[in-house]
Amino acid sequence: MARLCVVADTYPPKKDGVITFLRSVLPMLREHYDITLVAPHFSDDRSTFRGVDVVLTPYLPLELANYYPALPNARLAAAIRRSDIVLVNDLAPLGAAAITIASAMGKPIAVFCHHDEATMLAKAFKLDARRFVPVSTFRSMVDVIVRRYYSKVDIFFVATSRFKHKLLRLGIPESKIIFAPFAIDTARFKPESGSEMRRRYGIPCDARVVLYLGRMSHEKNVETIIKAIPHVVKEVPDAYFVFAGGGARLEEYRKLAAEVAPHANIIFTGWVEWEDAPQYYAMGDVFVFPSLHEAQAFVAMEAMACELALVVSRDDGDGSYYREGENCLFVDNPLDEREVAEKMLLLLRDEKLRRRLGKNARRSMLVYSWESHVERLLQGLRQIEHKHRLSRKKRFKRLLLNKYLTAGAVLLYWASRGKIGI
Repeated sequence: MARLCVVADTYPPKKDGVITFLRSVLPMLREHYDITLVAPHFSDDRSTFRGVDVVLTPYLPLELANYYPALPNARLAAAIRRSDIVLVNDLAPLGAAAITIASAMGKPIAVFCHHDEATMLAKAFKLDARRFVPVSTFRSMVDVIVRRYYSKVDIFFVATSRFKHKLLRLGIPESKIIFAPFAIDTARFKPESGSEMRRRYGIPCDARVVLYLGRMSHEKNVETIIKAIPHVVKEVPDAYFVFAGGGARLEEYRKLAAEVAPHANIIFTGWVEWEDAPQYYAMGDVFVFPSLHEAQAFVAMEAMACELALVVSRDDGDGSYYREGENCLFVDNPLDEREVAEKMLLLLRDEKLRRRLGKNARRSMLVYSWESHVERLLQGLRQIEHKHRLSRKKRFKRLLLNKYLTAGAVLLYWASRGKIGI
């Protein structure tokens, strides 16, 4: 059986889309590959990925946009050396190093595009506030770096038209791009009674509930939802607003809510375990997700599967799950709290519209399956499985001559000897 090395710059107990993706597809890919997962050592818990050889690397205790930079090490190189194919999920320190090492070793490389690197870096270093360089200049600088890494990749997977267009803009041939839309376990995420969860949080059974579920972070645009609440409660004063999830900015959002809407019914639940998520969706009527850079997030798809009416950022490109007025309402400017409030009010006032959008949303999710998604992954991986492999001598020469790997190896060596602090 061929050996697949999967590299991700995230790992439990973190909760994000990449974890959801890996949790869903790795059990199916195990039927076709021996899998090694290389990820940051955020915990010793290996129960999430049973049957997978998990290799954990150190990381820096430095939080950047809800991520902690992982440190590539000899374990990463060894896992790649033993593999037949490398699948990278983030162009972050671990993913970038994996691409460099795998290319030097002549290994076939696949990348699943989950993020927009320029947006993530801008948020990580708070460039929106600091404005060291114009946004367009910064994006061009990031594109140069990303293009350099992507030039080494043999096949790309995307789940949305937004990321396909990003790859085309970077000069990736369309023949290297495979569209693999995500799916949801619709047997697990389905319409249920939310009465128990409403009792837990003191919400009346007949109250109308606006729900957000996800990380409390800037890129999710939670502050705009909070700023929209005063406009909503002027018209629907008895509405409830539930923010389910944790994150670096949770306390900041609590304070903002108390400041802008002190008399509104606002509830922050803290972290939600993946196993408990369906119960939280069950207590909502409207799901609002005006994300700044995610066209189609797992939480929005889960809400759709649970028959919630959606308010989301506009995404009507090819391959979109959304159909405005049919299974969701779009927000053209996700930073405009009045527009977000207007769409929430439209759904809160109109029960018939809410129910119609919710039922259509679930029907939309029933079209997709993880089995179909994995088939597309296998299609792409099989295309590159027999790529010519370099001899051991040539691999070593490539590694030695790679200036980035050499500099990184020296840095890590001196750090391990206590000569420098990292």
